[in-house]
Amino acid sequence: MVRLSPAQYAAAYKRYLEHDAYFPLIGAVLNGTQDGVIYADCEESLNQVYVEHAFGFAQFFGRTMPVFEQALQRYLIVDKAFSCAKVRLYTPHCPDFLKVSECEEMLSWRQHFQLDIVSRTEVYSLETDQSVKGLTLILADASHVDLIERTFGVVGRFWRTQEDFASQSNAVLALVEGKAAALCYAAAVSGGRAEIDVLTLPAYRHLGLAKAVVRMFNRRCLEQNLLPLWDCFTNNIASMALCQSSGFAPLGDAYTFFTINR
Repeated sequence: MVRLSPAQYAAAYKRYLEHDAYFPLIGAVLNGTQDGVIYADCEESLNQVYVEHAFGFAQFFGRTMPVFEQALQRYLIVDKAFSCAKVRLYTPHCPDFLKVSECEEMLSWRQHFQLDIVSRTEVYSLETDQSVKGLTLILADASHVDLIERTFGVVGRFWRTQEDFASQSNAVLALVEGKAAALCYAAAVSGGRAEIDVLTLPAYRHLGLAKAVVRMFNRRCLEQNLLPLWDCFTNNIASMALCQSSGFAPLGDAYTFFTINR
C-alpha cells in the first residue's frame, strides 16, 4: 500500500470517475480542494485506491487487489493507523475483510440521494416563509462566517479555511428574530456536485426551518450548475423524510457503511 503524492492525485481522480459511486467528500480530496490522504496498490497502475478525508470519510475503489486489501485491513482494523478520530467508510462495494462477525458492530446502512429531475426544473421561491415569525433566510458570505462558526461549529470541519467555506460552501443561514437558528451548506463540492449538510438548533426544530434552508440551498446550487446530493443513515427518520420532501430521489439501494473507531 503506497501513499500517493499530490502530483498523482489527478490520475487517481480519473480512475475514480470510472467508479459508479461518487461522493463529493472523496472527490474533494482527489481534487486537492480538501485535506486527506490517498493510498494505492501501485504508483504506476493505480489498480485499487483508498481515499481518506481528514474528517474521516473514506472510500476505496478500483479492481480488487488481494494484497492491497490485506494491507488496508491491517491499516484500518488491526493497526488503526489512521490519524482521524474515526474512519467513516463508504462501502457501496463491500470487501470480504469487512464481511465478518467481528465487524458487525461497525456496520450500519446509508442511502445516497440526488435532487431529482423534476425538482431541478422547479423554480424555488426565495421569499421568506411568513409562517415563522421573524424568519430571515440569508445567502451567507464572508461576513456571516464567524456567526456560523460560533453557533454551529462546522466551518473548519471539512473546509481548510474560513475563506474556502465562505466562497465554496454555498451556505444558507436561517435567522429567527435576528438569531441564527438553522444552516444548510455544502460539506464538499466536486465533480459538479455538492454534498449537503443541514443543522437546526434544538430550540428551533419542528418549525420547517430545515426545509426552508435546504430549498434555498438547492436553488443557490442550481444557479451555479451544481447538483445537490444527500447522504444519510437509513435509521435517521427525520433526515430521510426531509430529503425526500425537499425533492431528492434515491441513487440506488441503501449501502453498507462502517464506522471504525481508533
